[in-house]
Amino acid sequence: MNELVKLFGDRSESVKLAAVRAVAKGGEIGQMYAACMPLYDMSSTEVRKASIEAIAGMGRRGLGFTEEVEGLLEDPVPVVRDAATKALAIFEELALADAPPPAPLGEDGEPLLPVALIFPGQGSQYVKMLEGVKDLPAVQDMLAKAQTILGYDILDLCLTGPEEKLQETKYCQPAMYIGGLAAVEQLRQDKPDMVAKCRQVAGLSLGEYTALTVAGVFDFETGLKLVKLRGEAMQAAAEASEQKMLSVAGLELDVVERLCKECAGTNDTCQVANFLFPKGFSCAGSKAAIEKLEEKALATEGCLQAKALKITGAFHTSFMEPAKAKLMTALKEFEDIMKPPKCEVYMNATATKIAPGTPPADIIPMLADQLCSCVMWEPTIRAMIKDGITEFYECGPMKQLKAMMKRIDMGVWKNTTNIGV
Repeated sequence: MNELVKLFGDRSESVKLAAVRAVAKGGEIGQMYAACMPLYDMSSTEVRKASIEAIAGMGRRGLGFTEEVEGLLEDPVPVVRDAATKALAIFEELALADAPPPAPLGEDGEPLLPVALIFPGQGSQYVKMLEGVKDLPAVQDMLAKAQTILGYDILDLCLTGPEEKLQETKYCQPAMYIGGLAAVEQLRQDKPDMVAKCRQVAGLSLGEYTALTVAGVFDFETGLKLVKLRGEAMQAAAEASEQKMLSVAGLELDVVERLCKECAGTNDTCQVANFLFPKGFSCAGSKAAIEKLEEKALATEGCLQAKALKITGAFHTSFMEPAKAKLMTALKEFEDIMKPPKCEVYMNATATKIAPGTPPADIIPMLADQLCSCVMWEPTIRAMIKDGITEFYECGPMKQLKAMMKRIDMGVWKNTTNIGV
């Protein structure tokens, strides 16, 4: 290539032109030489034209020569001006393709913020939750409506327990649903734009219903009725046989899946139920299989934790099929009063988002499938970060989602705020 470059100074215009064209075919370095060396050689129109074409052929690398090419728009030779115009048109298309997409707009036409609200699920409850938000007018209104829908005093249960009762699925899920929405009301009071202009929402398991309520798919009453039915149906399915869940940390997914398969054998159930954070999973199945898994996991090199959860059901497995059937029936009954979401919602079962305006008929199967499918929490958070979300608000009791965020992305963890209740 060096020999060809030397010919750029040849007296013969045809030789120079041939040299430029040959060097331009020599990959990235050749294009650079062809672009730079003869650009302002006023002695040859064809050589300068070939040089401009070499720049245009460099793609994004050619953007660095934009100023030089713009200078040739005033060239006295029409062929050179035309070549420069074509090159700049290519650069403009490349620049537009590289530009970040415009911020989505809210219902008021204003840009939405790169903010997401995320909602915890069962397991984050604790006695005395709601103490800090129970006097907010919007929360008092929700509690009054909940008394009628649930048939018991959910505030008293949250404040005074007993803990064993609050842990029961049929009580815990309505409490967590209300707790998440109460946290939103607190955030609305403190930072109203974070609620009004949030771009995305997501919730872990039960928290998905809270997220969909914030997105406008359910009103409070409809959401609570569905959550009540869901909790009761899941508890009934859990009580139909001996089931258990286990938290496993420190092992790679393929190792955990292999251990689950070994423990399940040919006729039992033992599987990953929640992808929570890197090397962090919840597994679920029959009590016997999960107890085997606990023993095997603890004996596996690298295991940091294998701990039974305070949940008696094998949630997000085939054990929940009876609950799924009941939930699907109820969702269909409420379909006419459900609305399309106002913002993007990430769904547990797929770790993909549904767009504003998605018909409720498309959402219903995903909610039903969620009961028997793995919750893809870590992939969901990574997808939200890739979407450009830079600030997260965990709305609800405890700080479990923020703790998971620390293991998923340390940088984003620093911009994750818990709105406790």
